[in-house]
Amino acid sequence: MLQRENREVVTEAPLHDQVTLLSGDIALMSGSVRPQRAIWQDEQLCLGLKIIIIESGELLCRFPSQQERHITGPALCAVWNQDRAEASQCFLPGKDLCYSAVSLSTHSLSQHLGADVMEQLASGLHLDLAARPKMRIHSAPKTLNGLRAQLFTTPLQGLARQLYMTGKALEIVAHTLDNLTAETQPALPRLNASDIARLHDVKRLLAEHIDKPPSISELSALLGINTRKLTSGFKRLFDQSIYGYLQTLRLETAWRMLSTGEASVSSIAYKVGYTPAHLSVAFRKKYGFAPKEMRI
Repeated sequence: MLQRENREVVTEAPLHDQVTLLSGDIALMSGSVRPQRAIWQDEQLCLGLKIIIIESGELLCRFPSQQERHITGPALCAVWNQDRAEASQCFLPGKDLCYSAVSLSTHSLSQHLGADVMEQLASGLHLDLAARPKMRIHSAPKTLNGLRAQLFTTPLQGLARQLYMTGKALEIVAHTLDNLTAETQPALPRLNASDIARLHDVKRLLAEHIDKPPSISELSALLGINTRKLTSGFKRLFDQSIYGYLQTLRLETAWRMLSTGEASVSSIAYKVGYTPAHLSVAFRKKYGFAPKEMRI
């Protein structure tokens, strides 16, 4: 039992009605809590990203390494966790707390949503993706108003219903990332002719050292451009992150080398900076078949 000064804490649980609408690496649930008294409860944090849309009600939340927060709906809470950790929450009586929540495993984020999503997440939550648990609280986007009604009134069944729920889960993630980055994104630095020339040199350096490419900080030092202008300028100029460009360059180079039959798949993988297994996964994801199939 957790004790909070000047607040009654009891062990009886509030009335909690929750429905799981989608389970797996991408999970979606919705429910309501009717607290009879102020009760503190511990909750094990899931690994990955969890987004909670609170439509009504209020609660107190204690999160590792952060101050106690008082959350009043409508609100959006984004939680990132990569460790075994617990948070504590206290539902406050007076009004039912209605919510919907999406949980995405780390695997889903990195494998299915891509590097750009991970970069937006790091920017929006102000974190290193290997960092301790962190929570951000924002006002809920108007586009998510009435979400619970949409979830429970769809007439779809079976596979169609599962696809609909998956779409709704990803819609919540999209609006959350947009909301986070819109509030935290600083003004982009201006690019002059010299900056643009240096950004083109990034492509040259990555091609010359494709097997062991320089890091962002090394590129910054080599080209005499600060890391913020380097990363944001490259994205603005080429509509692709440096990491995304490097992956595309590696796969296109591997394709050309495989087309000529000049070396084995394993040899080509190491030449472009992959292990054979990594090349096989990335190549199939981009082109729809394994690299060894180009030799048949």
